[in-house]
Amino acid sequence: MNILFFDIDGTLITNDEARIFPEDAKKAIADCRAAGNLAFINTGRVYCNIDPFIREAGFDGYVCGCGSHIIYNGRELYHKGLDREICREIAYKCREFKMNALFEYKDYTCFDKEMDSPDRDILVRYFSSGGKKLVDDIEDPDFIFDKFSSWYTSESSLEDFKKYISRYFSYIDREGDFCELEPIGHSKATGIKFLLDYFGIQSDNAFVFGDGNNDLEMMKYVKHSICMKNGSEAARQAAEYITDDVLSGGIKKAMMNYGLL
Repeated sequence: MNILFFDIDGTLITNDEARIFPEDAKKAIADCRAAGNLAFINTGRVYCNIDPFIREAGFDGYVCGCGSHIIYNGRELYHKGLDREICREIAYKCREFKMNALFEYKDYTCFDKEMDSPDRDILVRYFSSGGKKLVDDIEDPDFIFDKFSSWYTSESSLEDFKKYISRYFSYIDREGDFCELEPIGHSKATGIKFLLDYFGIQSDNAFVFGDGNNDLEMMKYVKHSICMKNGSEAARQAAEYITDDVLSGGIKKAMMNYGLL
């Protein structure tokens, strides 16, 4: 039995506003599972932010929040949370360092209502769409998060922020003015290790599909790492195999290359 792990944005779906998940990719995943293999989403997103149209394609489970939350067959196997007071302290520091943060908990998304970003209203509309819960006050009793992402500007104290946050989170440069923060000791790679141990699967039977810098840890963790053609330079260099982008049949082509179909 093999186990496959898929990043979402830029890998399974197009990394644009259209967010297309091609039917040939869905069918390839379904056929691979029908052959007795396991297929997991492995994402920086928390579970509540995995869209229904992605879940409906059919997966055995999810590694969410950079390895901080793991679900199999609808059952939670693992969750690493943070103390609420630490969460609030970090939110205050994001204010101080002028980092515009998106705080992500497994069940909902949080913002600071004082967030100073021209895109704030767009983000609020997106993350509160479809009836999803949104907390926009860091003083709210429900304010808590597992991991977070942040945008920064020339006004941000980025180096001071990096120094401060290093006691709690690992910093991932997502290129441009965007970064992702994963809890210390957790990553997409630790999520893979957890499931390999859980199922008793050897690492040579693990296949990862990614495209970005936040996929590097999982791509370096196993031998069979696949990068989409549109991936970052670092991801392409880390990959064992480079496939076409998702709209050009890249998921199916990679599976065929490895004899998974």
